[in-house]
Amino acid sequence: MVDRSQGRKKSDFVAKTSVDAGAFMDYFVNGTNYKITYANFVGGLGVTGSITQTGAATGIAVLDIDGSVNKIRNIESGAGILASVSSQNGVELKHNFSADSTGRPLLLNTTDATPDIASIVGGDGITATSTSNYVTLSADALPYAQVHIQGNSNATTIGTAGTPVKAAGTFTVGIQSGFTGDTTGKIVYNGTTTRVVAVHVTATIKPASANNQDLFIQIAKNGTVEAGSKIVREVDTAQTANCSTFFNVSLAQNDYVELYVGNATSTDNVVVTDAILGLVN
Repeated sequence: MVDRSQGRKKSDFVAKTSVDAGAFMDYFVNGTNYKITYANFVGGLGVTGSITQTGAATGIAVLDIDGSVNKIRNIESGAGILASVSSQNGVELKHNFSADSTGRPLLLNTTDATPDIASIVGGDGITATSTSNYVTLSADALPYAQVHIQGNSNATTIGTAGTPVKAAGTFTVGIQSGFTGDTTGKIVYNGTTTRVVAVHVTATIKPASANNQDLFIQIAKNGTVEAGSKIVREVDTAQTANCSTFFNVSLAQNDYVELYVGNATSTDNVVVTDAILGLVN
């Protein structure tokens, strides 16, 4: 048999639906017949292997298999997401947020790969509460308190001239919020935020027995008098004097305020017949 590469004619093909292993394909170029293995032919076309989907089955597939046609879905921008072609010709997905320039933004570092969402913290007198999917800002109730005494005859014992002591007597507790007053005349601050409060006192005082006594009142915080709150009156035994004082005091939680009285002249006792001690923020 002669092996010729030219002048051959093929006909009478047998139909098949697959290619057998080891099969050859033939082709001709410039009148010359050539043959190539089927494996090399497929490799030359670059169609070896298969395209399949991977990853979570619940995800959105980029590959859309439609029968014998494999489609590649376009990636579109969505709410807050920007899709674009990068400088390296890749698909780039990035957030698409902006922050208003008015006021203080909650979304920070919008150009960073990971923007920050600022927390809301309540400032002085403001409470921030997170409930479900919203935040509520509310103003705290302003603290206030008051105690008073009327018609008192109990004398405050003076141990040393010029040294103030807590006023003696049974006080009545008035309306209060953020404070707790008691019958000794003490008012305790219950709040957790340190704040400056205005303390005001009005008192009617007299000496127990001596004449021409320089009596005084002072505001005390945690048992220590505020030097600048001292008010002095000269009083005779048969007379009473009305004194008023006012002072701003910084209070932390559990700090307390009281009314103190003293005698700058002698150790003659002092009677606080009437008094009002009040605090307000």
